[in-house]
Amino acid sequence: MPCLRVKPDHLLHVGIVLTALSLIDLNPLQCPAMSARVTVHEKGTATTVLDYNQLDAVLRAASEEARSKNILGAIIIESENGNSITMVVGGDETVLGFDYGHGNHPYYASKGASERNEPFLTCYLSFQHHTEFPRKNVIPYNDGAKAVAQFVDSGNLPTCISWEEV
Repeated sequence: MPCLRVKPDHLLHVGIVLTALSLIDLNPLQCPAMSARVTVHEKGTATTVLDYNQLDAVLRAASEEARSKNILGAIIIESENGNSITMVVGGDETVLGFDYGHGNHPYYASKGASERNEPFLTCYLSFQHHTEFPRKNVIPYNDGAKAVAQFVDSGNLPTCISWEEV
């Protein structure tokens, strides 16, 4: 039986209905625990997140730090299998970059609604390194946060957003 993990606040609404329909088993022992390391600062210690609440807290804290500095930051989320996503934080928009743990092609960037490169979205990777992303890779922040949650859960390229190979 496949594992389905939902946010805790959705369990009451989704879990009861799906369990009643016998479509899934929400036994947490059948689902491996989610785990990822989030690096906000280059020389800082990575934070291990074990659930959606911890992931959300780290994303919020990084976004608040970026806003307090009046910049956009970019953080790195690494799954247990070595795959990673870079996420821009601090605004209403984000860019995601996906890299496989083996370090070889293919590499992916989120695919936004625009086909244009400009204006570029400027951020600071690890709150330190100036980085620019083409407008075509910009997506709404909430969509990016959902993709990161899916990534942390699976360790694989999220399917809830569009990607382009770069």
